[in-house]
Amino acid sequence: MAPSTASPATPKHPSRKASVARLFGSLRNRARAHASGLTVVLLTAALVSTVLGTGALGRTDEMSDGAVWLWTSPLGEASRVNGNSGEVDLVAGLPESAGTDIRVVQNDDHLLLYDPVTGKVTSVDLLRMGFSGVLELGAGDFDLVLGEEAAVVIGRASGEVKAVDPATLQPTGETLRIPAPLVGGAFDDEGTLWLGVPTQGTVVGVEIPGDEAVIERTAAVAEPGADLSLTVLDEGAFAVDRSGDRLVTLGADGDTEAVDAPLPVEGAEMPARTRGDLVAVTLPGSGEVLTVTDPHGAVRTAHFAVGEGAGTAVAYEGRVYVPFADEGLVRVFDAEGVELTPVTLPEAEGPLEMEVREGRLFINSPRTGVAAVVDPDGRATIVDKSDPPPGLGDEEDGAPAPGAPELGDTGEPDPLPGTDPGPGPSATVPGDNGPADVPGIPGPGDRPGEGQGGGQGEPEVPEPEVPEDPEPEGGPPGAPTPVSATAGDGSASLSWPEAYSPDAPVEEYHITWNDGELTVGGDELTVEITGLTNGTAYRFRVRAVNAHGLGPAAQSMEVTPGERAPGAPASVTAQATGSENATVSWTAVDGAHDYLVTIDAASGTDPSDRTSTGTSADVSGLTPGETYTFTVTARTQGGVSGAPTGSRPLTMPEAALGAPASVSHSVSGANVTVTWTLVEGAARYTITPSGDGGLQPVTVAGDAAGGGSLSHTMGRGASGRCYAFTVVAVAGDGTVAQSSTSGPSRCEQEFR
Repeated sequence: MAPSTASPATPKHPSRKASVARLFGSLRNRARAHASGLTVVLLTAALVSTVLGTGALGRTDEMSDGAVWLWTSPLGEASRVNGNSGEVDLVAGLPESAGTDIRVVQNDDHLLLYDPVTGKVTSVDLLRMGFSGVLELGAGDFDLVLGEEAAVVIGRASGEVKAVDPATLQPTGETLRIPAPLVGGAFDDEGTLWLGVPTQGTVVGVEIPGDEAVIERTAAVAEPGADLSLTVLDEGAFAVDRSGDRLVTLGADGDTEAVDAPLPVEGAEMPARTRGDLVAVTLPGSGEVLTVTDPHGAVRTAHFAVGEGAGTAVAYEGRVYVPFADEGLVRVFDAEGVELTPVTLPEAEGPLEMEVREGRLFINSPRTGVAAVVDPDGRATIVDKSDPPPGLGDEEDGAPAPGAPELGDTGEPDPLPGTDPGPGPSATVPGDNGPADVPGIPGPGDRPGEGQGGGQGEPEVPEPEVPEDPEPEGGPPGAPTPVSATAGDGSASLSWPEAYSPDAPVEEYHITWNDGELTVGGDELTVEITGLTNGTAYRFRVRAVNAHGLGPAAQSMEVTPGERAPGAPASVTAQATGSENATVSWTAVDGAHDYLVTIDAASGTDPSDRTSTGTSADVSGLTPGETYTFTVTARTQGGVSGAPTGSRPLTMPEAALGAPASVSHSVSGANVTVTWTLVEGAARYTITPSGDGGLQPVTVAGDAAGGGSLSHTMGRGASGRCYAFTVVAVAGDGTVAQSSTSGPSRCEQEFR
């Protein structure tokens, strides 16, 4: 999503009605009352049964079509909003991240919740309705993108692009390294991930043909070192050269078409993804929006003023939506700048996020309980994310519970027999000009139709009295994610981290699998389950229980017990690659399908387990100065594990190395000299060349160049003409800095 520009604001807590309906915590049914009572009860039973681990829901296509997950920071919850009705039907809670602006990344099968403060990513398996993986990225400028099947972690500052399993969040192949920094990053409809590389003046198309990311296309869009902005189209991408005032369209095959911008585009902003044939470019410096119609065809441009304080505009169905966070307002324009009816989010505070998904535009106020859904015709429906729908026990034989609202607008053409849906919370914005008051839009927590003419002559249902302080005293625990599983001969060993439970101690963990269940004490984080059948696949779900109830399920990967176990890895070593990162390496084991890497901290919390199909694993999110021991266990394809092997203890560096402030090069005759600024604490530097000279990376101490700079001279080679260099600092103990600096690319006049 593209957040609008806004100063931080104190989060506003949305109302919590019917707190009993939230007893099931993080992943529970929110089936709404726009079906018969029997249907609601059946949906509730099916979903809660799945959450409790008694069965698998399979695909949830009927309920997820047109639905998008939106974050509510004060509650620490992601709510699934039905795009057709504007109702919430399911909630995934992450209580440890309450009060944080979580980034939500999603496709039909997986939900990724990224906490940029802690660097922790949590995955929810939407097919089996369970928390399935954790990835600790640590501090840094990271982004996550999901395609139809692939998930990718982008290190913008490091230039690293890594494919990960969307369920477990474990790497699936080697890391792709691109000259940093990187801009943009999204998949188009053909499955290509497009990224801008400003130091090279290029845009690259990355694909995931197997388990790892590879560059399939490279297109020059500007001079090396240009300031680029990028949005990804349905096919290809669209780049703005903010240095040269150029607009460049890239086709799916990497071909480019460029036109001059009709006005300066310095500081131009675009959303990561644009759907349709209209591109919106926000120009914060001038308070204008530039539109580009038909970027793959007969390009037409227009620009118009929107005023100060605008966030990043998003184009949708021929209209341009411009968020103004300070006003809780999204102004709407056509492609030529004619203003239409705005969308107002009552009581919204803080940033406004906008994303086009499932054929709708979703507008979210993550720090409050309000959101909106806009349909292709421009009709906006206000969403109350904090409004809990009927849950277990709320309805019986189709009759609403006492004090419950009447059945409202279902979003279907015909209302249910015997009901009067009233005007509901929808506002029609078909394209009429000028702002207008929108009747019938309730604020967060308001009942649809209340005070807006709803019911039209029907007796008013009295509002039940609510205590002055309706906040619950506490909630159930979070999910103990991730659950690691290794199989043995008729057995399986499980381990999991301590569940987040600030309101009460965890009393016990409830474990379920195909045809069994087991309960262990709240201070136990491992268990061995015996009596399993060799050759049968098992998936285990673990839920924590405290005095306030049962938390959501965390689930393991599928494992299959068997008799034949692989051997133990040899030569397990660990090397720090930064103050928060380490690389663990080992020798291959015959018959191993993958390897489980567990990390033990000498003090503090143990990081999450990692898996790798190769003979090394990169571990991030470690604590500077902490000492860790890494243990590697080989597993067969069914998860049968061999004996573990541990590394020597590794103490992480206290301070992180920085990157050179600048890098440049000069050519003289047969030599090229690279010059860079000194990095405090560095003992040597690795210089990585790029271009056509065929030069190889070299690690050097560097010669004094004066002015706090170092330099190194190398031969140009037989045919080199174009050069660029990236320099990264290395500490005396071999620790490599997390960030590097790339100099500008330049070509000499003559070949040698």
